[in-house]
Amino acid sequence: MVTSGIYTSLTYPVHRVKILLQTQDANPRILSGKVPRYSFVHSFGRLAKEQGVLGLWRGNTPYLLRHVPSISMSFAFKDAFREAMPRYDAAASPFSALAANAAAGAAAGALSLALVYPFEFATIRLAADLGSGGADRQFGNGMLSAWVQAMRAGGPLSCYQGFGVAVASMAAYKALYFGLYDTAKNLLLHEDGRRLEVTPTALLGRTALAASTTFMAASITYPLDIIRKRLVVDVGSDPSSRQYNGRFKAAVQRIYAREGLKGFYRFYSYDMVFRWEERQAGHSQVAPGVQS
Repeated sequence: MVTSGIYTSLTYPVHRVKILLQTQDANPRILSGKVPRYSFVHSFGRLAKEQGVLGLWRGNTPYLLRHVPSISMSFAFKDAFREAMPRYDAAASPFSALAANAAAGAAAGALSLALVYPFEFATIRLAADLGSGGADRQFGNGMLSAWVQAMRAGGPLSCYQGFGVAVASMAAYKALYFGLYDTAKNLLLHEDGRRLEVTPTALLGRTALAASTTFMAASITYPLDIIRKRLVVDVGSDPSSRQYNGRFKAAVQRIYAREGLKGFYRFYSYDMVFRWEERQAGHSQVAPGVQS
């Protein structure tokens, strides 16, 4: 857990820039022209100049509180849910076993996410904040003030804005990943669950297949991450500048009308590269957004 926390903090500036680029088209200061748009290449230097070097880590505290314990909780909850579900023989009933395992994983992920989602909410708000400091800050000067500001403007459940989208994204990712992986494994690698080859060719094939299915599942669910973060940033904005009013359908329509399909894939290419590096380092997470 300590190693994970250190790695998460060291790489957080990339995560912050990712959130900023994903949400800037919903930020009133960007839309009004008060603040010029950010690009990935110049974001790090520009943030350090405008907000100080420590500004690159704005939102890191709630991110650590959300990220580090959620992994342990997910595994613990999954075991508990799996014990409560019917058991199936993977060889005799592969689809039933797969469905039960995926359901347990989705339920465990949803429960752990429910417990830490306010930290995720604060992370997104603070990372998307374009203020230089003090009174210029948009979404509060820290985690607590980000929560208080949102609840004053939108009520006590404001800190769970986007939670339903996050759960849907996680469930869809798990279903796609495990479904694609198991199906392709049987078709391409001729593994039926009753035997598992350990030859170099088989190991290489499984590694390539896992990477491919991760890429496909992440690509399909990526737009949900964009929508969720836009909804979070939109909470508590001045009524005249709110874009989506907390509605999923309005967010989809507005993003598509203004930005086209590419609006749902902001930071996509960089995110896929970063996810591959995380996977190689052993820190890969569940799904876009849910993991972010």
